This record gives sequence, structure tokens and C-alpha cells, in this order.
Amino acid sequence: MLRSEKGFALIITLLVTAIIIAAVTELVYGIYISVSKTNNFKNSQRAALLARAGVDMAKAGIEEMRRINPYMTMDKEGLSFAYTKEEGNLELRGFDEQGKVSLRIVYPNTGVSNERLYGNYVRLLKLLGHDDTLSDTLADWIDMDDEPRRSGAEWLDYYQRLPHPYKPKNDNLDSLEEILMIKGYTPQLYKKLSPFVTVYTDGLVNINTAGREALIALSDEMTELLAQKIIAYRKETPFKDRSDIMKVDGFGTLGFSLQDRITVQGSIFRIYSRGVVEDAVREVEAVVQIGGRVIYWREG
Repeated sequence: MLRSEKGFALIITLLVTAIIIAAVTELVYGIYISVSKTNNFKNSQRAALLARAGVDMAKAGIEEMRRINPYMTMDKEGLSFAYTKEEGNLELRGFDEQGKVSLRIVYPNTGVSNERLYGNYVRLLKLLGHDDTLSDTLADWIDMDDEPRRSGAEWLDYYQRLPHPYKPKNDNLDSLEEILMIKGYTPQLYKKLSPFVTVYTDGLVNINTAGREALIALSDEMTELLAQKIIAYRKETPFKDRSDIMKVDGFGTLGFSLQDRITVQGSIFRIYSRGVVEDAVREVEAVVQIGGRVIYWREG
């Protein structure tokens, strides 16, 4: 009997011990989670601050580069910079918006097409393998009238019939993401178009920074070979005047016809800033005007 009571007491002791261990373990784990969350929050805040500061750093860097070399060139990778210190890592990339095709393809008030920009955009759509009628839905989104173009879409014939109706912008786009609201513009198309188009410029394309696609879109006469000749030429000698394009082999007559379509400097840049502190990552995308204001800002 005594042996039985001792055995029972031992079981009780073991159970109590197990309960205490479980409680202590849960408490310790709770403290660990709480501390981890606090550290993660702090790291996230630090990464966010780092990414935000990166935009200012990139803007200042581009301004200094332009001061030293007003006619700086750029390839499709853009400008890149990495910064590593104890407080975290910073990755920066910059792209010239002037090196892209402008989406301001019509004049909002009159609805009249800007033939130069409209043609550039149609050629780009074809080059990327997309239906050029998408230019009509974009034009209807921008113009102020209610008359749909042949392949376009206006309030009465399309947008009011959606499950959640909304009206066309009737003005130029303020950000590139707005294009997703336009008939025919899917996320897949947006992803494909976004490296090559801009909503922030007057349409003059910077031949010192434009990629192959934007150069080919300048004219029906512009071939891939001619676009590559521009890229090869500027690697050796930056264009300092629009007329310099006529110095490139094959651009005698064509170069003259492009004078009202091109420029040799950019003043608006898209900056991607990525701050990393331990496991925390924060990103900022901004569009800035050199010597001026921030036009667009998105954090993620």
C-alpha cells in the first residue's frame, strides 16, 4: 500500500512538473515572439527610412552626374548603385523617363491625336506583339468627349456597364498604374509595357538613354539595325545636339525627319530604392524631376 501511494505521489509530481515546464516554455516562447516582433518592427522601420533616404541619395547623385556630364548615356539596365554598412544595405536603380515612349497620345480638350506620339505608341504596341487598337481605348480614356473611337471605349458604351462602373479620366494619366483601369489593359500587358512607356514627358525621346524599343518606335523607317547603330554610337560619343544623329551611318534623311521627335537630355527619372536591414526589406519607387519636385511616390 505504501509503495502504491509513493508511486501515485511520483506521478502527481511528474504531472505538476510537466505542467510547470509547459507553462514556462509557453511564457518564454511568448517573450521570444514579442521580442522578435519588436525587433522586426524596428528593422522594418529602419529599412523603410533607408529606402526613403535612398531616393534623395539617387536624386542628388543623378544631379551631380548631369552637372559633370550634361549628356550622360544609359543602357537598358539604367544606373545602379549599392551601399553596404552596419545599419543595412541599400540598392538603387535609376531610369530616364525621357528615354521612353510617351502615353500622351491625344490632346485632352480637343480629342485630337498627337500624331507624332500616337504613331510612336502604335509602333511600340506592334513591336511588342500587341493589338495596336489598344491605342484607341487609351485615347478615349484621355479625351474629354463621349464619342468612342472605332476600337475605343467611352462611358456610355463600356465603363457604365461594368459591375462596378467608373468614368474615364478625360485627361492625361497621373501614374502608369492608371492604365489598368482602361479597357483591354491587363496586368500582363501592364507588366510588358511598363519598362518602355511613360506618362510624365512631352514625348521627345532622349537618344542618349532610349532603349532599342523606344528608338524603333520613333519612325516606320527605323529598323532594329539603325537603332543598334544609335546605341553603339553613343557608347563612344554622347549626342550633344539633336542634329548629331545625322552623323550616324544611315541617318542622313531619316535623321533630319527625327529632329522634332528627339532630345539629348533627360530631366525626369524613375528611381527604385531598396533598403534591407537583417530580414526586413522595404522598397520605394519614385519619379523625380531633376532640380525640382517628387512627381510620384510608392512604398512597398
